[in-house]
Amino acid sequence: MIQQRRILYLILAAYVILASIYSIITPIFEASDELWHYPMVKFLADHNLSPPPQDPTNPGPWRQEGSQPPLYYMMATFLTSGIDTSDMDSVRRINPHADIGIIRPDGNANMIVHRQKAESFPWHGTTLAVHIIRFLSILLGLGTVLVTYQLARAIFPEWPLVALGAAALNAFLPMFLFISGSVNNDNLSNLLGNLLTLLIVHLVKSKSSNTDEAKYRPYLSYVFIGIVTGAGLLAKLNIGFLIPLVGLALLIVSIRQRDWRPLVIGGVISGGLTVVIAGWWYLRNAQDYGDPTGLNMFLEMVGRRAVYANLPQLWSERNSFTQAYWGFFGGVNVPLPDWVYLIFNVIGVVGLVGAIGFIVYRIVQKADKASLISTNSRGFQWLPALVTIIWPVVTFVSYLRWTAETPASQGRLVFGALSAISMWMAVGLVWWLPKKLQAWVLMGVTGYFGVVAALTPLLVIAPMYALPASIETQAVDVYTFAAPSSGSIGIIKSDVLTKVVQPEGYVNINSTLEITQPLDRDWSLFIHLVTPDGVIVSQRDVYPGEGKLATSDLASDYTWDNDVSIWIPATAYAPTKLDIEIGWYDLQTGERMKLADGSEMLTIGQVDLQPRTDPENLGVPNPIRINFDNQIELVGYEMTDLSPVAGDTVQLTLYWRALQKIEQDYKIFANILDPKTLTKYAASDGMPVDWNAPTTTWNSGEIIKDVHTLKVNPNTPPGIYETEIGWYLQAEDGSFPRLRIVTPDGGMADNYLNLSRVRVVAADTQP
Repeated sequence: MIQQRRILYLILAAYVILASIYSIITPIFEASDELWHYPMVKFLADHNLSPPPQDPTNPGPWRQEGSQPPLYYMMATFLTSGIDTSDMDSVRRINPHADIGIIRPDGNANMIVHRQKAESFPWHGTTLAVHIIRFLSILLGLGTVLVTYQLARAIFPEWPLVALGAAALNAFLPMFLFISGSVNNDNLSNLLGNLLTLLIVHLVKSKSSNTDEAKYRPYLSYVFIGIVTGAGLLAKLNIGFLIPLVGLALLIVSIRQRDWRPLVIGGVISGGLTVVIAGWWYLRNAQDYGDPTGLNMFLEMVGRRAVYANLPQLWSERNSFTQAYWGFFGGVNVPLPDWVYLIFNVIGVVGLVGAIGFIVYRIVQKADKASLISTNSRGFQWLPALVTIIWPVVTFVSYLRWTAETPASQGRLVFGALSAISMWMAVGLVWWLPKKLQAWVLMGVTGYFGVVAALTPLLVIAPMYALPASIETQAVDVYTFAAPSSGSIGIIKSDVLTKVVQPEGYVNINSTLEITQPLDRDWSLFIHLVTPDGVIVSQRDVYPGEGKLATSDLASDYTWDNDVSIWIPATAYAPTKLDIEIGWYDLQTGERMKLADGSEMLTIGQVDLQPRTDPENLGVPNPIRINFDNQIELVGYEMTDLSPVAGDTVQLTLYWRALQKIEQDYKIFANILDPKTLTKYAASDGMPVDWNAPTTTWNSGEIIKDVHTLKVNPNTPPGIYETEIGWYLQAEDGSFPRLRIVTPDGGMADNYLNLSRVRVVAADTQP
């Protein structure tokens, strides 16, 4: 027992050290949603703990987090209310071009542009407040690890290996460490959700006794359950799903003891305390927003999916779910290497299958029959164990329900059941092994967790936010962009690293930039890929230094290498040559810097855009594979003119293939339209091949050549427009349901497709 405690203490100490490293190395506001969690704390501190009003038209810097129950934020406020955080807006300088939730070759992952002086040690102001709250989160995470250990001890009292293994799997999980080192209300919610699970397990395990001490013990349990449930509902709404389990546990105890008091008195005490602690928050929401949960405001802020996600869509998001369970950092844009995820996934699958195997084995074996795990299963009781099975399942189902409503495919959202998940993973990994191997396997697995957890801050997180070093160059020719007010930036060189590209590829560019005169504003760099017709095929807007630099911070003669990657859209028209144009603009005013000759852009080279290689040799132009509802596939297209004159016509030829026998006659629309106003300047609508090839007549695999004549309105303003196509059905009820695009991973995308852009040129008015 003493050795077991020593190992536990080592696990806990290692957790605190690792979580502290994550907390210190991760720059402030670069952890998941911390950018919005902390402003919630500041608002409470500035307004005597009064929660902010939620207004979708004016969301405030806290955004959707203002709809979250406030207990975590109140705790953080008590710790930091004496700190002057008036510098928050200066420190929290948002990167307007950040690729949140998207992984790019050129980085650009940082959500804010950091002021090194404001964030350096010794901390002060907002930076100090953030780090203090992060340490609070670390302590809450420490409590979760302890709960995991105690839960495993309660379910497997004579199997200490599982308790220690579960604690280690929890403590050394990289994503758990990352969240534990951040300002995030999940840290309190995770602790309370797992703690309530433990209390329910102890309640189910409790037995009646006539001793004086034992008579009062149940009432104390009811009080604890009520306090934790109330606090949990004041930390996050999802803990409310545990309330039915509390009621079920009280009913089980009453039936077992043949006594009405656990159900009635326990329900009154625990339920009453829950209402007293958390009821005011839900009453406030009902009065202010017409919804006790406040989820209506939350969804208005964070945004709903355009179309409710079905099971294929949710399945297509499995990778982001598992990545964000093991470790997906920053704004869900700083991943671990793929091979690390592969090993984690193998461990997870073995643990899950093994846990299911253990449960099935226990069901089919008689209690007095020899067990494969011998004495390791003694003390195992089904009813308490059932709580630890039901809660992760309920958590996962509620997660699916939530992410079907709004994009939130992150595995960390099931950490409210992490104690039970870690326990069953430990069981699943070893129960079927010989006893001598069990400890070695768990040591190996937890060792892998620990090594990845220890190296991640140093090798993955820190490099992503490192500033580009200032370099020395022997500049000969410098192209200088001057700001309208003051300051200038010189382009010493620009190398186009990609010579040939296909749709869905990247064009990579490396430039050497220099501040020739200090700037008083923050300028954005833009790079356009432009066709000979003047159509911008793709563009990239970023802050310099892969999004890490603000030009107003940079001193004269500061010189650095600058990488930019520009993605080519899947429907880009090829073959063609693309000019690469570079320039600078002010996002706030729209002003552009200019070269000495007055031009606003510098052409730095060309890239050859080639069509995809067609593995099926269908002989169609611009080979592509766009799947419409697993019924119809676009396999290629061509256009006669990408720069029509207003009043002219464009021939759009689409090449279709039936993926199966089509049971209904769909119509196709093709439009040239302004994506901002949705104004159509050319349109074609009807059945394929000018009504001569209804989709019900198509044979599976047959290629259909479908020509559409798009006459551009003579009054079309000069500009760049989208070419949009899609399929729809004219239903009997008067509706026009469209076919949605199925992505290669099985997900569901939009119900329309944008092909190549076109530039409409003004009609020649000369006689």
